[in-house]
Amino acid sequence: MLKTKSYILIAVVFLLTQVGCASYFVDKFEGDTFIAVISDVHISNDKSKEDRLNRLVERINNGDNPKIERLIITGDCVSSVYADRNDGEAPNNNRLKKFVDCLEPLTVPYNPVMGNHDFKIDKERDSDAPFEKSEIEMMERIWTETTNLPSYYSVDQKDWKFIFLNSMRGKYQNKSFDDEQLAWLADELDEDKHALLFFHHPVESDNFKVWCKAKDLITNEKEPEFFNILAKYKSNIKGIFVGHGHMWISDTLFDEIKIFETDSFGDNEEITYAIIGLDNSRGDVPVIKCEEIK
Repeated sequence: MLKTKSYILIAVVFLLTQVGCASYFVDKFEGDTFIAVISDVHISNDKSKEDRLNRLVERINNGDNPKIERLIITGDCVSSVYADRNDGEAPNNNRLKKFVDCLEPLTVPYNPVMGNHDFKIDKERDSDAPFEKSEIEMMERIWTETTNLPSYYSVDQKDWKFIFLNSMRGKYQNKSFDDEQLAWLADELDEDKHALLFFHHPVESDNFKVWCKAKDLITNEKEPEFFNILAKYKSNIKGIFVGHGHMWISDTLFDEIKIFETDSFGDNEEITYAIIGLDNSRGDVPVIKCEEIK
């Protein structure tokens, strides 16, 4: 996957910096509510990834500048669910449980979504190979049993609706989103609320095309109904947040919806995350890239 530290300043005041996040003053953050977003944690046998996640949890719990009210993870929470599927619940074999255990002390809500590695049963499974429907359903059951969350869902926060999609659910049909999920999405967006969408695979945007490998990009040609829904509700959708590409990127869709990709949390030595500042009255979404050098 491509790796870069470049960034693009866009019309939503996408404030980026190359200094540590802790160096910001409070008045640098804009908004009434602050949400932290990380992606591609890839919990594995590499304990440093757990250590970084634990440090982020401590920072959020300490109410560091600014006070975070929710943590969102845009997929690939683990490198594979098990190190070896045959070892079952042996110590340290269930990586998804290790991920949940790291977040258990968090004093604010957290919301993960499923990425392609979260459908990888163990290290021998190719997360990019075709998936049968039965395998999709099996991995979703494991996800729900371990996280106590469905494979896609939404939550309300003040004047906002956060929608967490599953961009792997349609893979048995060679697409990202199944028909049932798309019908549900349209119903969710039909409410008169500002909406933010969170899912794993990037969407082809207006100007920037290299979000990830071409085969993984969600395009209008592959997903016409999904793009029709986004176009219909573009005035409601204030932001789309994705992962997968392991880059800091931002752009627009339909010249209106802001899209952000967050760099990999697990594959950096830094604590790498974004902070969303929500303006509850106007629906503005200023975003700050944060990176603490370790």
